[in-house]
Amino acid sequence: MKKSLDKYLNQDIDNPKYLFHGSPKKLKDLEPNYSHDSNNNPNNIANAVFLFPNFIKATAYAFKDTIKENSKDLKWNFTIPNDNNIPVMTMENVNIDKNIIGYVYVIQKEENMIKDTDSYQYKCEDRITPIDVIEVKYSDYEKYYEVRND
Repeated sequence: MKKSLDKYLNQDIDNPKYLFHGSPKKLKDLEPNYSHDSNNNPNNIANAVFLFPNFIKATAYAFKDTIKENSKDLKWNFTIPNDNNIPVMTMENVNIDKNIIGYVYVIQKEENMIKDTDSYQYKCEDRITPIDVIEVKYSDYEKYYEVRND
């Protein structure tokens, strides 16, 4: 990991200055999208951009969709809890290319970014222009994930 990430990695997540969003796509702006949740958790269902005050948590979202696509012929399962514990993502029955590249978008926290009451997740229903975009490689963050393959 690069030294320039220190200000993002070492912030107080209970009083964050920055929020983060992970995506496999390089985008100019982040648009709200309607989300679904396989467990019907209402915190994860909204027309919003989902954000976390933890950079490492956002990396899971930078890789998740690419790993799902690479595992489309398998009975995969993903768990990404809304807490701040390690592992930040648990995957079962997946094909992983350790050279996957994704992006973490750095967002200056604003008043319109609302924190869920029982998690570290924030939502924003407006278009967001990030202040920074960090390219991330799976192999640099794999120690934060748990992979269970039968």
